[in-house]
Amino acid sequence: MLADRPVTGYKTPMHILPSWLIIWQWCSGLLLIGVNAAAALPLITALTLLIGRRGRARFCAYGAGLLARLGFGLSWLGLPVMLGGLLSLLYTLRDTGYTPGALSPWTPVMLPYSLTLLLWLTGMLWAGLLSRACARAPLPPVRSRPEEDRYTAGDVKGRLWLCGLATLCFFATWISRYWPFAALPSGMDLGQAASVILADALHNYFMAFAPAGALALLFLLRARRDAAAAGFGEEELERAARWCALWATIGYIPFCLDRWGLALGYLLRGAVPDRLMPQIYALIPLTAAIACWGALLAMPRPLRRAWLIGLGLILLALKESLPHILRLAGHG
Repeated sequence: MLADRPVTGYKTPMHILPSWLIIWQWCSGLLLIGVNAAAALPLITALTLLIGRRGRARFCAYGAGLLARLGFGLSWLGLPVMLGGLLSLLYTLRDTGYTPGALSPWTPVMLPYSLTLLLWLTGMLWAGLLSRACARAPLPPVRSRPEEDRYTAGDVKGRLWLCGLATLCFFATWISRYWPFAALPSGMDLGQAASVILADALHNYFMAFAPAGALALLFLLRARRDAAAAGFGEEELERAARWCALWATIGYIPFCLDRWGLALGYLLRGAVPDRLMPQIYALIPLTAAIACWGALLAMPRPLRRAWLIGLGLILLALKESLPHILRLAGHG
């Protein structure tokens, strides 16, 4: 979402990026795991609340509160990522005749950063209000009959609205970040450009469910004692773990199938281009991470497999790190 990209509409001279900028982009890629998770968690929170309308309302309300708190906490990671992206932009523009003092937040070259920051801060506001509303809302009373353990109409309407507003703002950052404010791409009209960017934003937002589920699993490990103290049993915690593992598993599956299909196509034609090799290398740990999360769906007592939860996150971090490690190796 907020990763560095070439500036559209401006010609910049080709030069080798310094090591410090590559290292920053590496750190930014790791932070983006949390940032993308924060973008997807309000929607997962809304779905959790909606499940409570059909049953297990007490536990769903408790789980939604945990997810909302996690999402708001992770959303703060977006601020250093955007600041780093801005510094990378200014470095890229240093030889183009632009000076930092001549750039305002509303110039076309700056809008992908300033507008994205504004949308992200607005999303953080709604996410903070959601976390506060979930913390203040009383849990539904304990019911003796399971079929009665559900919300009544309007019990969660306010929280669902806050989930929707936070989701909309966070999703809009994918559109604002890649919108061609300077000039439309060659050969495209406004409708075509909007269609391509919207499709790409939906694709990237769906991928954000994977880090959201993976970090929620880790957070659930930390919170299970509190959940047990609140009266929730092992069976309910297992359901919550599988709910998180489901999102962690499915988020990257379309991306992996697409990229492995592309790699296979190149191999059948002869060889994979050198420029794509870092991406292919990164697919290996990503696929292994998906296997870890998928295994949790089938295993009994998934929260007792803490090593598997941690391994999935380590492999996801390795996927983000490999391209930058290879760039640093080539730089040296």
